[in-house]
Amino acid sequence: MNKTFKRYILIPTLVIVALLILFSCFFVYFALDRVPFVNTVQTVTTEDALRARALAKKVNHDLMNSGDQPITFSATEDDLNSLFAFGNRSVSKLTGQVLISPELFELFTTIKIPHNPVGNYLNVCFNIAPSDYGFKIVRASLGSISVPGSLARFLIAFALDLAVGNRQGKYLLSSIDSVVLTDTSISIHMQPIPDLKQSVQEVRQRLKYVRDEIAIMGKPETVRIYYVKLMELSEQIDTKEPVSLSYFIGQLFRFAQERGGNPVYENRAAILALATYFGHRRVEQMIGNVRTEEMKLYRPKTKNVVLANRTDLRLHFVISAALKIASASGITHVIGEFKELLDAGHGGSGFSFVDLAADRAGVKFAEMATDSRTAIRVQQLLGNNPYEEQFFPSIKGLPEKLSKEVFEHYFGNIESDTYLSLVSDIDTCIEQLPAYTDGRDESSSGLNDCNIASVVPIDLM
Repeated sequence: MNKTFKRYILIPTLVIVALLILFSCFFVYFALDRVPFVNTVQTVTTEDALRARALAKKVNHDLMNSGDQPITFSATEDDLNSLFAFGNRSVSKLTGQVLISPELFELFTTIKIPHNPVGNYLNVCFNIAPSDYGFKIVRASLGSISVPGSLARFLIAFALDLAVGNRQGKYLLSSIDSVVLTDTSISIHMQPIPDLKQSVQEVRQRLKYVRDEIAIMGKPETVRIYYVKLMELSEQIDTKEPVSLSYFIGQLFRFAQERGGNPVYENRAAILALATYFGHRRVEQMIGNVRTEEMKLYRPKTKNVVLANRTDLRLHFVISAALKIASASGITHVIGEFKELLDAGHGGSGFSFVDLAADRAGVKFAEMATDSRTAIRVQQLLGNNPYEEQFFPSIKGLPEKLSKEVFEHYFGNIESDTYLSLVSDIDTCIEQLPAYTDGRDESSSGLNDCNIASVVPIDLM
């Protein structure tokens, strides 16, 4: 019996394990590179922001309104490289580039991984050829490993299956009629996709299910407790006159102290309640069902709740704080920059360093309040009759309402030294605020103590 077990079960199992280990080593050795495919990053401009938004809106519109009509997705080389540029500002370890010619669509991406003796870069490349029928991948590679086009197509279909479900990946790829390339653009023509809206809804439902099961942003039931507290506070004061958000922050953080739970979790729930109540109801979609059906009938009293005597800065602050909890701070900052670049474009309200300061202050607020090393201190400081200067910077001297032309004339783009110097100065001033220091110096009051004149042109101040 023992000999039979070793011969037919144990030895084959050990061989399979050994082969898997050998294959993994082989894969890592040849998949990782010491040199990146894409080393340079395109500078982000207001035109990039406008292009990215226009492309996203068009894709969403075409998908949701196609009905039983064929669909055509078109994008230029500049459109796609603009998306990569914004992606790099969100995830600095990811870079990418697209090259388009009438003969070939080339996509290169590089992911920087932790330092290791094999290679610090995972390079991915795939090429698409123009086609009168179907989706033709002519070459794909992962590092030094060449991937046949048929296998690359299978992997893309598999990834789409995971995202869309119901084995729709293969169907979506097979619905591609043709691919047309010009000197600078790609157009993908697709057959009508039945039940597309239903598939999208199913994806959303799965995402909601994962959100509710994992509760990555905390328990909605705890956020609900703080939301109810905000409802009670709003009923107790006269919101017909301007009321600082600091009042509500102070009351919530004092309430958090009284509850006596883990300060990180309590502060997180308080911030999410602030963002849901004083920001936008869509914040709730990231959390779960915070409000009951009865609570949804209640209309929040937020009209005259302000920061620096402005309701728009209240919105920037609380929503950025919620986004910080939902994502890495780099992504949060990019969202703020993206919005301001759009405002600087045609028809926008103009680029505002004031709004950007509010965004970054919101990120810092959430960062410090949910850090285990500082959560208790922030809770104690802001739970004791806080005032705005403790957590929100002075906006005096910061330029705003800058048109695209004015912004580019004075600052060039968001990679220029002038722009980065001003943003760095804003961050430094925010970090000096009492709520964000280590407690040794609480005399700072933000931008009033900073020299922004050195980086802001005098005629913009």
